[in-house]
Amino acid sequence: DAKTTLVAQLDGKVRSAAFAPDGLALLTVSAEGEAEVWDVATGMALCRLVRPGGARVLPGATFSPAAGLQIVGTADDTTAAVWCSRTGECLQSFTGHGDNVRAACFSPSEGLVATASRDWQARLWDVSTGKCVKALIGHTDALSSASFAPSGRWLATAAMDCTARVWDTSCGDCVLTLAAHERQLHSASFSPDEASLLTAAFDGTVRVWKMDTGLCALVLPAIGNVIASASFSPDASTVLVASGSEDIRIFDAERGGDPILTLTGHGDWVRTAGFSPDGSLVTSASYDGTARVHSAVTGVCLQTLAGHAEAIVAGETTKAAFYHERCGRQAFASPAADEGGQREASPRPAATARRNPAQSPPPSPSPLCQPVRAGPSALWASSLSAEQVEAELSELGW
Repeated sequence: DAKTTLVAQLDGKVRSAAFAPDGLALLTVSAEGEAEVWDVATGMALCRLVRPGGARVLPGATFSPAAGLQIVGTADDTTAAVWCSRTGECLQSFTGHGDNVRAACFSPSEGLVATASRDWQARLWDVSTGKCVKALIGHTDALSSASFAPSGRWLATAAMDCTARVWDTSCGDCVLTLAAHERQLHSASFSPDEASLLTAAFDGTVRVWKMDTGLCALVLPAIGNVIASASFSPDASTVLVASGSEDIRIFDAERGGDPILTLTGHGDWVRTAGFSPDGSLVTSASYDGTARVHSAVTGVCLQTLAGHAEAIVAGETTKAAFYHERCGRQAFASPAADEGGQREASPRPAATARRNPAQSPPPSPSPLCQPVRAGPSALWASSLSAEQVEAELSELGW
């Protein structure tokens, strides 16, 4: 039922959430370390992840990329684990790091899991056996993230030693060391075509690097010297940057320069933002307690999701769609449609976008920018209390 609204009442605040690849299940992780899988259509809890040794599951757990049959995440006992998404049973526990694991992700083939740890190492693990197949050693400080290239051939790691590294996953060799940032990195990710790498650091810059040369091609400054999130568009033509302001800026990934589009409307700093899978929408979550859905073509704010009593720290769309039902404190809203498939009318927020006139004019809006239902899609958002926001800002160095 497209009019169903799921409200996930957990034992504490939701720190992260992620949809299954088909959009039919939602994984949430609470501040207390409880992880649970929910049925999108009914709002019923499907299972709770069994925590190895009673350790807390940390925010950031995700489904496997193909069918979503498994879940990978980290725990507060220096381990990572893989769970069955249907039963919550722990299938593998990856043990061997000497300090907390900051990130874990599946390879595109789902045969490997990569982990990034505060012990200065990344590791590759065989999902079927649970054994470490490669220890990626070279960083000289704690790692903050790890991400596979779409082909699975490369792994990118970001670390507190102010560098990012690219590793060959077949042999474990470091093939590129990207060193130009002046402060610690918090993320590194590949473009969808694997031609470029995007890094974001606490020095207040986002850099675009070319994989064929290892050279920095663009430096994109942040407002207030703070990077909240940065990502390529699905076609790799633009870069989205959410920084220390109420705005979201979109840059040309080849030319850089001034932003080609600025998305406005939030009343406080944007905590996170990202593109929908087809690149037609941008979703954002802010410390003002709202989530917003913008057109990535025109910059117009299509929906404002208000209802959280506290700051929103995360949000995600499964497919391009429009949303209008009110979100609860831990909730996402499905798009409501009448029998003809048209979206029910709702007032459009007054927020506008600023397009740089020096850049090329916006293309004609695609059909996904019109008020039509785009399929069984959803957006989730999670919130924190004022005290948790202070802790979050301190952790980020804001």
